[in-house]
Amino acid sequence: MAIKLAEHTDGTHIYMRLRLDNKRIEEIDAYITETGWTYRTSADNNPDFPKPEIRAQIIKAFHELY
Repeated sequence: MAIKLAEHTDGTHIYMRLRLDNKRIEEIDAYITETGWTYRTSADNNPDFPKPEIRAQIIKAFHELY
């Protein structure tokens, strides 16, 4: 299970720092919009690992913890 390390909420913007099951520490900025959620994750700007898989894990963990 993922662990929430920090969370900051400002209106429709949520920032969360979390530790995934594989012990990686990641960050996510989530925005609630009229059309649903928009996400920016720490995996989006890191070319050193497969982004789609890690990004999906971060978003899944966010929804489990939020």
